[in-house]
Amino acid sequence: MRNNRDALRLLREMTSHPFKSISRLIIGIVCFQTAYIVNAAIEISVGVSRVDVTPTHPVLLAGYGGRTTEHEGVDTPLWARAMVIGNTKPAVIVALDNCGVTQAITDRLAKRLAKSGVAADRLVVATTHTHNAPTLVGYAPIVWKGRTTPEQDQRVEAYTKFVIDKMQQAVAEALTRREPMTLEWTQGRATFGGNRRVINNGNWAGFGHQRNAPVDHSLPVLAARDAKGDVRAVWANYACHCTTGGGRNRISGDWAGFANTWIEKEFGRAVSLMTIGCGADVGPQPSGNLAIAEEHGRAIATETKRLLAEKTTPLGGAPTVVSRQVKLPLAKPKPRAHWEEQLKSGGFHHQLAKAMLARLDATGEIPAEVNYPVSAWKFGNDLAMVFLAGEVVVDYSVRLKRELDWSRLWLNAWANDMPGYIPSRRILREGGYEADFSQVYYEQPGRYDPSVEDKLIETIRELVGSEFAAKPGQEPSPFHKPPSGESLVFKRLAGWVGGERSETEQQLIQTLRRYVRIAQPPVAKVTSMDQEATEWHNFAGDFVPRGFIRQQKAGTELAWVTPPFSKLAGTALVYGFTGGVGWVTEPQTDGFSLSVGGEEKLRFDVTRKLSRWASDDESVELIYLPTWTSAVDSGGFFFVSLTRVPVNDNGAVEFAVRSLGQDSKRWFALDKKQPDKILLQKLGQALD
Repeated sequence: MRNNRDALRLLREMTSHPFKSISRLIIGIVCFQTAYIVNAAIEISVGVSRVDVTPTHPVLLAGYGGRTTEHEGVDTPLWARAMVIGNTKPAVIVALDNCGVTQAITDRLAKRLAKSGVAADRLVVATTHTHNAPTLVGYAPIVWKGRTTPEQDQRVEAYTKFVIDKMQQAVAEALTRREPMTLEWTQGRATFGGNRRVINNGNWAGFGHQRNAPVDHSLPVLAARDAKGDVRAVWANYACHCTTGGGRNRISGDWAGFANTWIEKEFGRAVSLMTIGCGADVGPQPSGNLAIAEEHGRAIATETKRLLAEKTTPLGGAPTVVSRQVKLPLAKPKPRAHWEEQLKSGGFHHQLAKAMLARLDATGEIPAEVNYPVSAWKFGNDLAMVFLAGEVVVDYSVRLKRELDWSRLWLNAWANDMPGYIPSRRILREGGYEADFSQVYYEQPGRYDPSVEDKLIETIRELVGSEFAAKPGQEPSPFHKPPSGESLVFKRLAGWVGGERSETEQQLIQTLRRYVRIAQPPVAKVTSMDQEATEWHNFAGDFVPRGFIRQQKAGTELAWVTPPFSKLAGTALVYGFTGGVGWVTEPQTDGFSLSVGGEEKLRFDVTRKLSRWASDDESVELIYLPTWTSAVDSGGFFFVSLTRVPVNDNGAVEFAVRSLGQDSKRWFALDKKQPDKILLQKLGQALD
């Protein structure tokens, strides 16, 4: 049985017809005993509530330093959502649609809730980090310094008090609405988060989509069900910025807000809470408008519904809570002379210099550490939830899910305080926004010391305890690389092959079916020096390492040699390799030539369609099957057929692709990793 509610359901069936058969009665008694024992073990008092926190007056929005005025309208409402778990010492989570809360705001709320029996160390205030919510007092303080009017500051203060009032109301309602429920959790996947740090030559080069960089696509979900088995609360967590809508100066919960809306539609009586994992360097892909944000939110809701319809893990009661304040090390602060010089600059750096000089005047020093809260909720040995302050980069998730048991781990960032970005050693080595400039916004004197990663990881491991350590030989977490598009590509290819095709296409498909079965390993060694290295979309749309040349200079060459062969397979020798061609919108030239054994045999060019080229005597044939395409590029499979084989002294064939044009960025690429027999078999199955 999936869990105790299945046993209870069967029990009700048994008791409604108790004497249909002796065997069913016995089963009913056993199930009753099992259900009673399990239910008694996991039944817990749970309450949920949500309160609207959409601003009722104009207010400055957080998230983008380029904004200069108060918000211009409301696209979607904002909410404070609360869940209370437990009776005498409840654990409380408040999920707030906002960019971030400071420790001071968390403390103000905790002081109020203490009167209701909520201990400060058992309270978590986590934000969705939407960049379309009002800024709160103390959040990223340098962003607005020197740029606001007294009236604007007053409205920010008024909204901050309003939000604290509403969070208190949400918790109070959740406390009042507590009833016996069962808790369960599970873990799935969402895939729209993509690493946003573009890296060139090992250094940060700006924001974009670095497809080969780490992500955390895990989607942990916790649910509370009432005595009838109905879902009354859903709490999901995903590691991705809420920035899909861009810099619109309007109120919106972004994808997290839409996720809550759709989850609550799927589970009619439920309150949905969305929190954010360690995704400070991860952004929604694609992004740009609210329609895309809603698509992302609906993807979260769809996966959540699927997960809760399948097997889940019951949780045995309220969590034990452990917490700690740790000091994270900064690099050695710069001296007074540096800040006095920075006063001459403008903008954010000028305001940071003023703040640092004020600290020096007040205390005589600039602290080289950041006070940082960490807490963990442990549901027996079934689940450890970790709550981290600030914008924590995804490397912490990757490492923690390697050193701890990722199948029982839930990582939550943007919780309880906003000291800024928490970079890893990798981020500090690469530099850029998350390592350096973002520190200015958060009024930090400089970047972190590289030891920050080990310090924080050690603290988390101590809090969750050895019972959550990874066991020897633990399978790697499957969530840290974007899923391959391979299976989808072959599915689409099979559909394309089965559709209406021209006579020429049918002939080429028939030829490819034969070639796939006899193709030889294509590349033993790349021998040219002209090629450039990159990572770009392969036949499946995945980012992979590859070498490429452009048509910017005639004679540029990408050459390789095949492994030796002992005999021909059939009447022709066929080589199959993966690569691509692209930038079809660049000026057309004479294209590329393909040489075999040092002799030019045919010419070809950039295309996005199934294509064939051949030598004048038909002794060399090149067929290109693009299986991934964009508006300008393609990736796919090349097959070269040779009826007369010019082998070198080692019994191998030498190939070269050479640029025949210049002043055009059209390119040809050869993947570093070439297809094996298994991949060619999959291609053959799709073609059949």
